[in-house]
Amino acid sequence: MALWACVFGAAFALAACETQPPMTTKTLQQPSQVTQTIRMGEYRVAPGDKVRVVVLSDTELSGDYEVDSTGLISPRMAGRVSVVGMTTVEIEAMLRNRYRADGYLRDPKLSVDLIARRPFYIVGEIMKPGAFPYVSGINVVQAIAIAGGYTRRASKTRITVKRFNSTAGEEETVTEDSPIGPGDVIHVPERWF
Repeated sequence: MALWACVFGAAFALAACETQPPMTTKTLQQPSQVTQTIRMGEYRVAPGDKVRVVVLSDTELSGDYEVDSTGLISPRMAGRVSVVGMTTVEIEAMLRNRYRADGYLRDPKLSVDLIARRPFYIVGEIMKPGAFPYVSGINVVQAIAIAGGYTRRASKTRITVKRFNSTAGEEETVTEDSPIGPGDVIHVPERWF
């Protein structure tokens, strides 16, 4: 009798076990052409970016500057200068001319480096919506992972992105492997049941 109870108990326990479908993994692809074409010489500075100005002949003039909402930075002894839409090479040339024209430096030797790009934003059905530091080559699924992942109500098939450089301000529907640029806004809508 005890044997039958053990057999019955084991059969019941095995019947209660569910087999889980095998876990699938998704291999992340290399960044697409959008992020691959953003090279430092071609990158255009915009509000939220941070640049480092290094003046070799006068270290007092060196410093880190965040581009403000109007596109200006205020390097020492150069006043407020507009840098929005410029590359780091163009900013270097402009600052050289500015220091030379003001008579402060005869032959200014300086460099300008981009030290932080403007953040990307993610809103909607995400665990931690908000602004996040841009990482070169990031795609939608990586951005969502940085933001803590999807909520249980998230629609994974209707994700949209408003591109920072979009002149019309339109949102485009994207896939999880679509590239993200600095300043882009990702929207993960609620799914309809």
